[in-house]
Amino acid sequence: MYVIVLIFFSYYPAYGATVFYANGAFTSNGIEWCQENEALYRLLGYKFFEHHKHSIESRVCANLIEDPLWHYTGADKFEKLIERSRYYSELEIMESQVEAKTGVVDPTPAEVPKPEVEEQPKEEEGQVDTEYESGVNPPQDSNQNGGGCLIATATFGTELASQVQMLREVRDAKVMSTDSGGMFLTGFNQFYYSFSPTIADWERQSLIFKEFVKITIIPMLATLSLLDYIDINSEAQMLGAGIGIISLNVGFYFGIPLTVALRLRQSF
Repeated sequence: MYVIVLIFFSYYPAYGATVFYANGAFTSNGIEWCQENEALYRLLGYKFFEHHKHSIESRVCANLIEDPLWHYTGADKFEKLIERSRYYSELEIMESQVEAKTGVVDPTPAEVPKPEVEEQPKEEEGQVDTEYESGVNPPQDSNQNGGGCLIATATFGTELASQVQMLREVRDAKVMSTDSGGMFLTGFNQFYYSFSPTIADWERQSLIFKEFVKITIIPMLATLSLLDYIDINSEAQMLGAGIGIISLNVGFYFGIPLTVALRLRQSF
């Protein structure tokens, strides 16, 4: 049975178009999905692939995250990453073809061939490192745990928007700082990614819908920003803060509209 699945998988680019993956490479949504999942990948390690059922997206995503190009900051970053994902996809296809013949399955990302590099003389003091002279910036010391959510990025036009940066910081510095927060985010991502790519696409196609989404998510952004002012040093504090944030959002999105509806009903 495994062999049949692997043979089928070897032709993935021909049939496997999804909102994250098409024509043998990631889509823009796929790159954003990968950015969103970087923190989870760093946290779970190889369990990340099991969590995503060893999908080709998760495998390609892992190789992209480990690629120096991941830290490139040019305006054409997405285009470069999309093209790079095509290379890693081809590696997955080749590995799957071999596995289909041998029947030995490797559920981890395909190994990237290492180029043969001639031994270079040691750099003298003051000499510039040319490792990234192809235009790829070296990894930065700052937090590189991924981008903001797909919907917020589409709403505010860029992952560099202050609102998206806030979501990233809250996720990495607060939610992911505890085991319970990490578990919550794992379950939430399964739900969130079932609809967020579609919403993000609709936003890019309709300015009116984009503005509607912006107005809709403002209360949520406001409540999440409160986490910046809360010290979370334990599981109990994370649980308390989480319940508080959820309660505020329930009040904004359900309590207030329900109260207004009841008042209007009584007035008529």
